[in-house]
Formats: sequence, structure tokens, C-alpha cells
Amino acid sequence: MIKLNEKQIYAVLHKQLNRNFPVQTMELQYHIEADSRLVNNEGEVELTNKHYWVKVMDCVYPTHSRPILMSEVIYFLRQEYMDSTIRVFMKQDVDGTVSATAEISFQDHVTLEAEQLKALIDLALVIKDKEWFDELTQMYLNMTRPLPSSL
Repeated sequence: MIKLNEKQIYAVLHKQLNRNFPVQTMELQYHIEADSRLVNNEGEVELTNKHYWVKVMDCVYPTHSRPILMSEVIYFLRQEYMDSTIRVFMKQDVDGTVSATAEISFQDHVTLEAEQLKALIDLALVIKDKEWFDELTQMYLNMTRPLPSSL
């Protein structure tokens, strides 16, 4: 999993916005505008992906500005980290200071078939990697052993 902070999220968004809208220079500013239903008793706002409609940033151009919604943040992070699961967390305290993090996770668990495992076991033998050989052999044996029958 990759974890991004405010500056790293900012950098990805700036890059993706320039790639998708190469009009002019711009600056991004974190600024959450949430309705009162999202403000807790301490006056803070905490947002996640499910708050996709909330304005979380301003994209400021020399002549105008436009809002950036949470859904756009998620979209542009997904453009940068394709085939990933994106979870964004933003919090604005009573002073208006915004903190943001994003968790990017990838489905990296691969299921191999018996023939693929045998080919990798052969490769481990050729390169003399005993640890990998033992690991692959155990996976192969677990896959090919019959399950004990319960009586």
C-alpha cells in the first residue's frame, strides 16, 4: 500500500490537471465547503470517499477559479495509480486547516495454477534459490494434496 500526504496528493492532482487541461498555470488550495450535516460537535469536518460531492479544493487560475470535488480527487489519483483501490481521507479543523491522506492499494495477490508453479519451481532450481524453491514447493504441495475427509 502507498500512503500519500497533502503535498503528495497536491502534486498528483497538479500533474493530472495540467495533463488533462493544459490551458494555463494554476494553483491548488485545500478548502473544504461542507454543509452543516458534516460538521461534528467540535466544528471539524471529516471526509472519506463516500463524500464524493463535497468541494475540497479550489483550482485557482490567473483569471478565475473552479471548485475541485472529492470525486475529482479520487478520479485523478486513479489516473495516476491505475488498477488500484483509492481511499481518501480529509479533515478540516475549526481554524480551516485541512489535512489529507490517501491510501493506494493494489490487488497484488496472484493465484497460480499447478503447471505455473512447477515451472517456477524449475526456475528456482536453476538459479539455486533454496528459500524460493521451498516456498513454491510448499504452495504446490498444498494445492495438489487431497483434503482430508471428515468422518
